[in-house]
Amino acid sequence: MLVFLCICILLLNLAAAYIRVGVNFYLDLFGNDGFIKVYVFGIRIFKAAVHFEHDEQKHNNLVIEHGKKQDKIHLNNDPKDKKSIAAMIRKPALSNMLVEKVSAHFTAGRVNDAFFTVALLQAMRVVFYGAFAPVKCRYSVQITESFTPVYNRDVWRTDFIGIIGISIADIIVSYIGSFFRKTQNAIECKKQEVAQ
Repeated sequence: MLVFLCICILLLNLAAAYIRVGVNFYLDLFGNDGFIKVYVFGIRIFKAAVHFEHDEQKHNNLVIEHGKKQDKIHLNNDPKDKKSIAAMIRKPALSNMLVEKVSAHFTAGRVNDAFFTVALLQAMRVVFYGAFAPVKCRYSVQITESFTPVYNRDVWRTDFIGIIGISIADIIVSYIGSFFRKTQNAIECKKQEVAQ
């Protein structure tokens, strides 16, 4: 009985502790090629190739290929589309992540076109600051960035490294709360249908 109690206490402590997850995302936009790597305690647990595509349903997608498996994330903000970025952000697992640090490096350039190089880097800077302003407001995150111009070759690369804290207990509680909210909404909808 004492061993069982000790194991339960240990498992509860592990579930409540924040696990630090490292994410490295690299994308060469001119070559439409890149990768994503996920690390837990410095050990790589996931690696996948990424690229963009435009499909028959006129969706712009970020395609993640891991071995023979292929997943697509629709690059839109439609919450009804289950594969969109907006729908993914609302999932309980993502809403409980604690973003601790983000480091971004952007490299852009075009041969013999300094104006295009500077304009592209400034556009990337504006998009980056606009995209990460909500992250900075929501979390006390340390964000570092660099923008490097390259004038002697055609290049457009993005490299992100992030550290995220995840608590298994928070995710479980969020999923349970989400389940109860959906059940409550379904009951209220049925009551409204009966009343009409």
